[in-house]
Amino acid sequence: MDERVGGQLDGQVEHRARAEGASLPSPPTAPHPVVTGVDAPVSAHQHRVRRTRAALHAQRERIRADTRKNRVYRAVVGAVGAFVVLLGLVLVPLPGPGWLVVFLGLAVLGTEFSSAQRLKHFGERQVHRWARWLARRSLATRAALGTGTAAVVATLLWGYLAWQGLPAWTPEVVTAQLQWVPGL
Repeated sequence: MDERVGGQLDGQVEHRARAEGASLPSPPTAPHPVVTGVDAPVSAHQHRVRRTRAALHAQRERIRADTRKNRVYRAVVGAVGAFVVLLGLVLVPLPGPGWLVVFLGLAVLGTEFSSAQRLKHFGERQVHRWARWLARRSLATRAALGTGTAAVVATLLWGYLAWQGLPAWTPEVVTAQLQWVPGL
């Protein structure tokens, strides 16, 4: 059977049948199908993202094919990921996105190392578990946990600064404000 693009053959058969005066049965009417998944239309942005991912994947496969380049690439990913994880761990006791930075570093490492990917998934599960546990607690309990955490962080920071002193790069304004803190 001749299969042509766009139903061209069906159109020719229908045209001949009409020309010969034959009546054709009307096609059954069906509701419009919902298009999802792979066949769904994509926006220009989604198309660019897919094209970029495909190009990056192809580039990574070319690097994987060369053993020496692959070792260097994995070493660089390992070094960058480890640096980001360590930076995040340093930031954990400080106010800010410490754990977010740790998970970002694990995500970088997870692109090349399956053990880092498993550790990231384990950490995500524990964070969700903690958040669910905390959400079930009363407001007073959550406030007490927050206050206790702030007290521990402040005590650790004070202990470090009392032991090491204020860094030389500390601005004068901050140094003047910290002069009233005992031990500094």
